[in-house]
Amino acid sequence: MQKQSAVKAWAMLLMSLPKGIIAFVIAVAGLSVSLPLIILWVGLPMLWATLAACRWLMVKEQQSTLAWCRSNSQSLDRVDEQLTLSWEGSRSLFRLLGKGQTYQGILYSLLQLPIGIIGFTLGIVLPVTAYAVMLSPFAYKVSADFFNFDLFQSTWTFFPFYAEITSAQRSWIAGGIGLILVFVQPMLLRALGRMYAAYIQMISKSI
Repeated sequence: MQKQSAVKAWAMLLMSLPKGIIAFVIAVAGLSVSLPLIILWVGLPMLWATLAACRWLMVKEQQSTLAWCRSNSQSLDRVDEQLTLSWEGSRSLFRLLGKGQTYQGILYSLLQLPIGIIGFTLGIVLPVTAYAVMLSPFAYKVSADFFNFDLFQSTWTFFPFYAEITSAQRSWIAGGIGLILVFVQPMLLRALGRMYAAYIQMISKSI
């Protein structure tokens, strides 16, 4: 098995937020509108469309994470049977209500938004922080030459040697730490990707 792509894991984390927003809006708006209208029967096809959409979004995300875990860009076998795309009366709704993945789709749609916020935040903060810290010597040079400001001036004595070295040396130490963080970014992103994939597989596992 090939090693999972860190770039694809990063893209997966970033895309988790827009997917979460879409799924959450469909679930909340669809259920809020369709359930009260069931007494008028017009809510039945609306409820069916909401359930089918939430389930479809969950299945597609399950397929996407499985493809990344297997490091295989080829199409996977369908995780779930193909959903009927046309309204066939109340039988279509009862067919969905009789399947456990329908309720898992609703749960996925509601939880994907907070999970997506966490994934998107980590996907942005970790790389930006690593590269920003790595560029500390450049930041020190710019702040000292153009703004007459010592960015790394410190009297912090937690480490005795820290107060004895110059600001320029401190900037290079920070840059070295940032370089190490940049080198471990792929490993961190793959770890986060595996955690996200495990969550998707857990929530979409058939009852």
